[in-house]
Amino acid sequence: MPISGPVLHRQLLAAYTDAQSHLEAARFELTSMSGQRSELGENRGETLMQLAEHYLPELSHEAIQSTWREVQPGVTSILLRKQNRQRELTDLLHQRDAVRVAADTELLEINERLDEATQNQDEVSQQVESRLRQDEKFVELSDRAAIAELALERAEANLQEIEQDAARKLPDFENSSLFCYLRDRNFGERTYKHRGFTRRMDRSLAKFINYAEARTSYDFLSQTPVQMRKIIAEDRAALDTVLDELERRRDDVASELGLPACIETVRQLTIQRGEKVAQLETVRGEMQDLQTQLTALEDKRGPYYQDAIRVFREMLENYDTRHLEMRSLETIEITDDQIVAKLMGIDSSIDRLDNEAHARRKKIDAMQDYLTGIGRLIQQFRAARFDSSRSQFIGSWDLYEELSRVREPQDFDDVWSKIRQFQRWGPTAVEQVTAVATHPMTQVLINAMAHAAGAALSEHARNAGNRRTSSRRW
Repeated sequence: MPISGPVLHRQLLAAYTDAQSHLEAARFELTSMSGQRSELGENRGETLMQLAEHYLPELSHEAIQSTWREVQPGVTSILLRKQNRQRELTDLLHQRDAVRVAADTELLEINERLDEATQNQDEVSQQVESRLRQDEKFVELSDRAAIAELALERAEANLQEIEQDAARKLPDFENSSLFCYLRDRNFGERTYKHRGFTRRMDRSLAKFINYAEARTSYDFLSQTPVQMRKIIAEDRAALDTVLDELERRRDDVASELGLPACIETVRQLTIQRGEKVAQLETVRGEMQDLQTQLTALEDKRGPYYQDAIRVFREMLENYDTRHLEMRSLETIEITDDQIVAKLMGIDSSIDRLDNEAHARRKKIDAMQDYLTGIGRLIQQFRAARFDSSRSQFIGSWDLYEELSRVREPQDFDDVWSKIRQFQRWGPTAVEQVTAVATHPMTQVLINAMAHAAGAALSEHARNAGNRRTSSRRW
């Protein structure tokens, strides 16, 4: 059973919301791991303080405490700035997401109104066509337009044939010096003035090259297309007169039944839809930028992390764990061994947590790429107008299954290809006869003419209507 465009559109929106929720949950887990990492760092600092007090008895406690008080504010300041920036970006992201949700809802409402208005326009168009097909004068004019169109088509085909023939043969005449000599002297015409020997020589030359027959062919090839174009222009003008009267009758009926107002409603809603889609594209770009900045905060190459690492290294540059382990083995007492063992256990936990955080960050990067891909897919879907109720998707194709198989950003191109592959348009009542016209009023005219003309002339009536591109601004 076919799936309608609005249903698939809502599935895409649901997939986007789910992906965003999973991304936020993953970020929350990473934030929790960051808290654990900070706690381990504090424990390590306390352990280093104990070890420093044990190994450095000649230094005063006040001096050691003074050193830690000088370093700790720097690290704390960096972490606070990072956390503040995270909160700021998260708040902005939530604000933009609220705008996205509201705009998505508004777009769905606009789509429903546009579909309803389009359906109403189609129904009124059918009523206009029905009235016109019952108008005897409109039927007569449609037949006249079809006959004129048939004559025009034949004349245009003949003109094209003659022009092609002329393009092939005229260069032979122009390249013949003997023919051009006699032509330029106006031989055989009243304006030819030469006498005596020159006249006799020109006659001999004309006989030699059969100039009379050649000149007849030359004149036909060079003059006939010009004359035919004039006749065709006159025939087109006559057809335009008939089409003008047909349009006038269509306009009278369309105005009586309110078709222009229906068309204007569809036009306005189409504009609103375009503006809403553009707004959503802007919001999507802003959210993607905020997501990228949030992810960058967790990157080891990010500025906040690098600042913290620099301060942390400065703080620990005199406390090498392996060196402390060797020192502890040189002593008889076990206090320092216990402290170093505790320090090594903390280092091991930190390494494990860092590895887990690294894996988590890679997962977040992949989830953000996935979210970005769905967002781009939604924009492509809307830009193609696939969210219209006229849009249908055939077969047993499962969108969720396709999205579950996405592993790389380029996989979304395959999903989009399948969306286009399975998409079909359900024709409107007007488009069932013609899909060529660019304006609904022109479509109504062509459709009515095609039905009003006799069966043998129906196609020619449609072609006649297609010649007319309305210059009116509705």
